[in-house]
Amino acid sequence: MVLIKVLKFFFITIILSYLAVWISNRPGTVKIVWQEYLVETNVIGLLFVLIFSIFLFVVFFSLISKLKNFPKNFSNSKKDKLLFLGNESLDDIAINLFIGDSIALEKNSRKLKKYLGNQLFSTVMLFNTSLSNENYEDANKYLKILKSIPKAEYISNRAEVLILFKENKIDEALTLLSKLKKEFNDDLWISEKLAIIYSQKKEWELAWQTVEGVADKQNKSFSNLKANLHALSGNNILDSLKISNHSFFIINEAIKKHIKEGNLNKAIKLIEKNWLQLNCTDIIETFIKFELKNNSDSLKRHKLLTKAIKKFLHRSDETKLALAKSAYQAKIWGESQKYLDEIPEDNWDERIINLYKEISKKSEKITFRDNFKEVKPVPLWSCLVCKKKYKEWQFVCNECFSVNRIKWSKEEIIVKKNFFLENPFRHLPKMK
Repeated sequence: MVLIKVLKFFFITIILSYLAVWISNRPGTVKIVWQEYLVETNVIGLLFVLIFSIFLFVVFFSLISKLKNFPKNFSNSKKDKLLFLGNESLDDIAINLFIGDSIALEKNSRKLKKYLGNQLFSTVMLFNTSLSNENYEDANKYLKILKSIPKAEYISNRAEVLILFKENKIDEALTLLSKLKKEFNDDLWISEKLAIIYSQKKEWELAWQTVEGVADKQNKSFSNLKANLHALSGNNILDSLKISNHSFFIINEAIKKHIKEGNLNKAIKLIEKNWLQLNCTDIIETFIKFELKNNSDSLKRHKLLTKAIKKFLHRSDETKLALAKSAYQAKIWGESQKYLDEIPEDNWDERIINLYKEISKKSEKITFRDNFKEVKPVPLWSCLVCKKKYKEWQFVCNECFSVNRIKWSKEEIIVKKNFFLENPFRHLPKMK
């Protein structure tokens, strides 16, 4: 390929050189008469004049074109600069979201609005930042701007609901959500927020009717909410279980129903399937104590439980405690002690201490040494919003009135997965 190019260049050079030599040897004479003027030259001079004229013509028209397009080019250059600065601001916003810097986020959102003239995105970001900083005056100001943007009608409605929740204007939020529910009947977010208000008022039927026909879209929290409301409305607990098997309340009540119907096998299968996700000995207490007939019944339940969850001993200390409680209930003191001893002493809490004391009272062969310097308190249920502690599960928090937000403190140890992004949007109010 290179050889062909060299040969082509060489061939063209020879032809041009030959023409130049030929013309120089035969310059000829060219005479031009123009208004009594005689211009006399040769072919080479004429060619030079012609080439120079073409050059001047090209330069002239190039200059005219540049002058003509100067405003347009200047405008494009300015747009390119603003686009570059806008992209820089978007990059900075991404970093601000990642590290949770709300001050810088607000600053860069304003820059984005300035550089790109973007109303919707920048206003939403400014609204979120104001709301998270509890600056409701600014949040309402940005809400008015959102309402003026045709594309933002749905977003502005949700934003208004959030402000009403934040300002604790629950009745106004109920009125607005009821109106939105008619327009967006299948909307998960609107239905969930409306059901939460009804739940706070303990109007379980209305809450259930609000979410009944709404698809959960693989949203675990929403499916739990639906299942709990289905059960609280007085429906069959086993049908509630079909909606979600991730709710402690549903599983615990389903275990009771199976025991009432004399079906221990179904109850134990339910425990086996959900034990690791719940990691809560309260459901074990239900299984080993609910409608217990006699010690023979207790032994039977202990055998079933051991077979079901013994394989999880290495996964959780709660499993060891659960089997220790079950063995104690079945009056197998030595086995109960064995499971307690498998729990590292650094992880002992008051439940283990108290059970060990009870075992030592029942059996003279078991001695409890009461010389622990520091013992962990009993794990409790905790509201994820206000952190209030509870001894038992509750659907609605008595402190902050959050709904379906009370979790077992040991649950996260098993279920929670480490993620390198530990909620980068934590400073923003939740809008979904």
